[in-house]
Formats: sequence, C-alpha cells, structure tokens
Amino acid sequence: MSRLMPRFDFTLARIGECDVKAVEGGHELSMTVWVPRIVGERLSHFAAAAIVRETYAGWEPEDFQRANLRLHRAARDRLRELATQAQRDAD
Repeated sequence: MSRLMPRFDFTLARIGECDVKAVEGGHELSMTVWVPRIVGERLSHFAAAAIVRETYAGWEPEDFQRANLRLHRAARDRLRELATQAQRDAD
C-alpha cells in the first residue's frame, strides 16, 4: 500500500475575518490566511498559513476602513506569495 503525501491546496485557500484590538495609540487589525491540507482526495483540515497585521493610529471609521483595505491587500499578497512558493517547490 502506498502512502499518500499530504499537500496544501492554495486554490481553496481563504482569508479569515478581521480581528480588531485596541493598542496604545490606536488599533491593531489581524487576519489569518487559511489553506486546506489535502491527503489523497480528501480535505484533512484547514491550517493557518500566515497571519498578517496592520496597526493604525486613528479612531475614526475612515481610519479603520483604510487600514482594513491595506490589511486585505496584504493578506491577498501573502497568499499569492505562498501559492507561488508552493508551486515552485512542487516543480
């Protein structure tokens, strides 16, 4: 019987919800990039592949919206980097 090697499937990755916490002088936003671990043809579980953070000093809704947009872009860019690296490693 052959052993199936687990792999991560970045095509099914998802970016989690934004977590907000107050820090000195403002807020910190964080977001987790989740990637499913596949064994054979079965999804085993989602694993946290990266956590991205953004800190901002404002208290207004516009400050949060700007920081949240930067955080989403950073999470998407990090996911793209991880997927590219995984593809290179597979070659």
